[in-house]
Amino acid sequence: MICTVLKQKESIKSVTPAKGLTIIGFEESEEEVISTSEIKEILGMWERVSQFVEKKHPEKVTTGLASDLFNDTCLTHFRNILRGRKKQTSLDMFFSKRPTGESEKNVAKKAKTSEDI
Repeated sequence: MICTVLKQKESIKSVTPAKGLTIIGFEESEEEVISTSEIKEILGMWERVSQFVEKKHPEKVTTGLASDLFNDTCLTHFRNILRGRKKQTSLDMFFSKRPTGESEKNVAKKAKTSEDI
């Protein structure tokens, strides 16, 4: 199936456009990796700007709608990236192996506490 898609893509690329038309490229752009700290910084700046506009701008309703639209359209993407990274970090911590020496210490601590009771 992948071969078919690739062949179709190649055949589409080889087609010459009709007179007066231009082909919009199939360039495969690599998505830039954005650091978590950079996303948090931008989201923090947005919070400050939106609070400032909410307090100081005379047209509260219009600016509120514009802020909500920008927030929903643009910033939701970056919040979802942060949520995904947070979930991934949690899963990584859950599935990571503990050093054997550490688990033996925990067993010894548990044994001591059960003797104390």
